[in-house]
Amino acid sequence: MKTTIDVDRDLADEVAEILGTTTLKDTVNLALEEVKRAELRRRLADRVRSGTLPVPTQEEYEELRRPKLPVGALSRPTRKRRPAA
Repeated sequence: MKTTIDVDRDLADEVAEILGTTTLKDTVNLALEEVKRAELRRRLADRVRSGTLPVPTQEEYEELRRPKLPVGALSRPTRKRRPAA
């Protein structure tokens, strides 16, 4: 979508250098993505600090890592080769 906005070009140039972008469009879009990711990181950090992030215990983690099938259950049986005639 095209939108007309006034942009502080000096600030945009500084941000472009930080982000490594070459066009104003790329700079603005990447800056918006960075703001979104920063907010998601902030929310995650809040959950970690408040203790509301569900983290498995060591026992739960080991149970999750335990194989569900016996070792070799998915292996193909080897076929015997017929002797060359």
